[in-house]
Amino acid sequence: MKKKTPSTYRRYLDDRHQIELKGSGLTFKAVLLGLGLVVAISTGGPYSIWIVGSSEMTWSYFPILVGAPLFILVLLNTLLKRVRESYALNAAELVTIVIMGLVASGMPIFIVGLILSIVSKPYYGAMPDNDWARLIQPHLPRWAIPDPAEDAMRFFYEGLPDKALAIPWGAWAGPLLWWLALVLALYFVGFCTVVVLRRHWMQRERLSFPLTEVALMLTEESPSSVWPPVLKTRVFWIGFAIPFTLIAFNFPSYFHPGLVQVPIFQSIPFQLIPHVPAVELLIYFPVLGFMYLVPTAISFSVWFFYVFNLGQLSLINQIGTYTLHGDPFVYGGTPLAWQSWGAFVAMVAWSLWMAREHLAAVWQAALGRPGQIDDMDEMVSYRVAVCGGFAGLVFILGWLCYSGMELYLAVLYMVAAMVIFLGITRLVVQAGMHYLTTPMSAQGMTMAITGSAVEPHSLVALALTFAWCGDVQSTFMPSAANALKLHDYYTHRRNGGLALAIGLAVVVSFVATSGFMIYLCYDYGASNLRSWFFNASGGAGGRAFDWVTQQLRDPAPTDWDKLGFFGGGAFVYLALTFLHYRFAWWSLHPVGLAVASTWMVRRIAFSVFLAWACKRLILRFGGVGLYLRLKPLFLGMVVGFFFGVFFSFAVDYFWFMGAGHPILHG
Repeated sequence: MKKKTPSTYRRYLDDRHQIELKGSGLTFKAVLLGLGLVVAISTGGPYSIWIVGSSEMTWSYFPILVGAPLFILVLLNTLLKRVRESYALNAAELVTIVIMGLVASGMPIFIVGLILSIVSKPYYGAMPDNDWARLIQPHLPRWAIPDPAEDAMRFFYEGLPDKALAIPWGAWAGPLLWWLALVLALYFVGFCTVVVLRRHWMQRERLSFPLTEVALMLTEESPSSVWPPVLKTRVFWIGFAIPFTLIAFNFPSYFHPGLVQVPIFQSIPFQLIPHVPAVELLIYFPVLGFMYLVPTAISFSVWFFYVFNLGQLSLINQIGTYTLHGDPFVYGGTPLAWQSWGAFVAMVAWSLWMAREHLAAVWQAALGRPGQIDDMDEMVSYRVAVCGGFAGLVFILGWLCYSGMELYLAVLYMVAAMVIFLGITRLVVQAGMHYLTTPMSAQGMTMAITGSAVEPHSLVALALTFAWCGDVQSTFMPSAANALKLHDYYTHRRNGGLALAIGLAVVVSFVATSGFMIYLCYDYGASNLRSWFFNASGGAGGRAFDWVTQQLRDPAPTDWDKLGFFGGGAFVYLALTFLHYRFAWWSLHPVGLAVASTWMVRRIAFSVFLAWACKRLILRFGGVGLYLRLKPLFLGMVVGFFFGVFFSFAVDYFWFMGAGHPILHG
């Protein structure tokens, strides 16, 4: 009998643990290319959606503007290995570039974009009917707001009337330095937090970190080939071809709109339950690929609680007894948003409780007591992480108080904000949530507890925090957690230089994005950009400061109705957690309850269901062996989608400037 030759993917599995990585990932060329990717993300992200009118490519926790350039770089690097291997990048260098891109990906839109849209608004947006001149402007921290003198803010929104006029950089320089200091402190606290929790998540809880699998797969080295092993498998290219072909099929219709299009990237409504929004039959290939990697109990939980919430919403709509006031930057039914928020907070509290022994050991190590826990494999020492994290929190609280917020409000708000960042990070690394936002804002939680009858300067200062914790869709902490996972895969020793490279990426991204966007706004006029952030009659700034005036005109006490839904969600989550850990036969994971009400889950729920169904059937009929053999198929779908959207942007850039064809919302 002829002996069967092992499959390429089987050889890949056998080889991956035999590779001895040569060289360090922290080299000059890796850092230089990483900074190039950072600048490309910082300028390309806003340019794609706000100027070209193409797809949003930084909107996730492993975005297209990281995945697509990585794939292209891997292909070019492989060709370079054939010509002169000494010039090529090794796997660790590629991972360094990915890490720098990941930590910068949330900066352009959801940090700098929000900062510019909010701080530019209180003077330009002041009208007689909103009374901002009396209610808002006297309480603004002048050092954090650009000077509106000489029509600086009017030209920002309307464009310079004469191109010969100079951009008033001086009006922005001082405030942006203050905001940069705050952003650096926030990012540093987030980095320190994930350093403290990394070992517990990876070694004790063994969370899967699904979003890192694409980078690990593409950067894997083989001792017998210059190609990453997975790129030599047929199943990967089949997965790659599915989304890329569907995207490319629609390219001719860009030029000739009468031609047939594949509507797979358009939502098809399906009315599953009456009196509620329809289920959106929409396939997100990255969600399908990443959710394939998570346990089926988790993917089923997200789908189950989404449908369960639809049933609750139908009942509430028919009864019509709850008339809770909406919260800013929360896009969902208010009662169910507060229920999910209670589950979200309970999830974070439970995860910290499970880590209590590890946290105690980290605290002892930070105090210099030997024998508790070794931190030589962390990116920075536990002493730096703990002391630096506390110092960063003190700076942030001081910044908030200096901006006008009372200390007790600042503390309460920061607790809620840290819960949001930590909870989203947990959901990304455990549940593989590629697109995710919070069910409730930190500002909404603060006002529900204290009531809105607080000093005007505190409310104005609280409104300014929407600039960095408002429309939470892409934050730093999950990127830092994935970065530590990638770092841990290739080295088990301390690498403070990579931590400095991460900090450099953050600073360069903030400066590059700020400069580029200010230039765009004065050149085109911010109100002419394709963004609701800078809408002249509202926008992000209008939403934030209108919220303040609403609280000042109609102050309310502690909102016990909202806190009741919050408590109910927390109780149900903890009860489900008890059942999940206590009884082996209880298969329903509670994690879905924490995100079921968010608008992003409404968009991706059908894709989550497909991922669960596919994995369930594969495991049932083919077992773990078939699951592993098909893993490149699903990750190929992710890469193919990334490359297809990136290629679509290139087509829009050259032929459809200003009238692009967004595949993802723009």
